[in-house]
Amino acid sequence: MKSAKGNFVVNIFRKAKISFLKIYYARGSAHEIALGAAIGAFWGVFPTFGLSTVLSLLLYKIFRFNIVAAISGAFISNPLTSPFLLMISYKVGSYFIKTDIQFDYDNWYKNLPQMGYVLIIGSTIVSSVMGLFVYYITKYTVERRRNLKANNPIQKTK
Repeated sequence: MKSAKGNFVVNIFRKAKISFLKIYYARGSAHEIALGAAIGAFWGVFPTFGLSTVLSLLLYKIFRFNIVAAISGAFISNPLTSPFLLMISYKVGSYFIKTDIQFDYDNWYKNLPQMGYVLIIGSTIVSSVMGLFVYYITKYTVERRRNLKANNPIQKTK
């Protein structure tokens, strides 16, 4: 019998795989799918604490991207990755804004008022880099899958 922690990790990986497949097989242009995944990843990395889907939906009205890809892209942040993403964002932000406060996993929420600006600056940079990375990887992957499908003689005969 698996432990509860083992099932939790397996479920996280299962959901990540499902999210990837939703992006991989999404409808729309490669740009729309990649833009959706990138926006979802941006909000997933940025410390919105559960609002990434809502913020993606608000941006949909402006940018017109694949909303399924955006929701799936937001899954980049989950209970396994969130502490790591917060720490990286804080480290990047502290490079630009000097502070004496050290990032501490156990007490980060107590120091949040003092760490806020540093975290916002770092999160903006890390989220932007992640969004760009996800955009180009997703666009390449979707275009490649479509090109392989278009050039597959078995697919053409159906």
